[in-house]
Amino acid sequence: MTTTLHFDGDLSGLLRRRWKDKRSIAFSLDRRTSIKDLLESFGLPHTEVGAIEREGQELDFSHIVREGSTYTIKPVPVPWDVSVPTLLRPEPLPCVSFIVDVNVGRLARYLRAAGLDTLYDHQWSDRDLAQLVRQERRMLLTRDMGLLMRKQVVFGRYIRSAVPVDQLREVIELLGLAGQLDPFSRCLECNFRLQSVAKEEILHRLEPLTRKYYTSFSRCAKCDKIYWPGSHTEKMRRLLAGQLEP
Repeated sequence: MTTTLHFDGDLSGLLRRRWKDKRSIAFSLDRRTSIKDLLESFGLPHTEVGAIEREGQELDFSHIVREGSTYTIKPVPVPWDVSVPTLLRPEPLPCVSFIVDVNVGRLARYLRAAGLDTLYDHQWSDRDLAQLVRQERRMLLTRDMGLLMRKQVVFGRYIRSAVPVDQLREVIELLGLAGQLDPFSRCLECNFRLQSVAKEEILHRLEPLTRKYYTSFSRCAKCDKIYWPGSHTEKMRRLLAGQLEP
């Protein structure tokens, strides 16, 4: 008897090279294993899976694979509401927030520019990231398949694009965030929320042209960096609205 895995959506593109882009894989089961471990042995991180079905029944990750069965593996729905409990993720996230790893590091600044709560430190190890994701209850964004397979990571995304601007769009579309963004409300360096500050308080810190042409300023309460609306602000607003190519 053979066991069959059928992959919906774009999941087959995430499989290991040997099986990459194969929509269905039939094989002889040679060990007792959970469906989660089986899927990851083919290279698919559990974070990419939205539902697992066998004969119309939805299963959780602990299900022990039955020889001769056919399993349908579905991607997470788009948009993905991470606040709703599901069979695979019975404990939802309290809010939309992120941890970004070093191989998509530039994405962190784009997410913060869009007003999204995002932690990032290029010195964090995979172990650090896995622990933080569990403690902080955030979604992990990465292009490291192995990191997404760690058991501490419940909510995560393998970022498909290699271009930071497209990565931002990917995350916004995945989670349906287009109408929930608050651009330029966070510090690009440390993620803290910015606070309005009177121009008179920081006048001595401004360059002459900035002092002359701008009247509205914000300041980070943690690192004390000052922000004001410049050409980059309008560019980002247009980008978030889908009106500008990277």
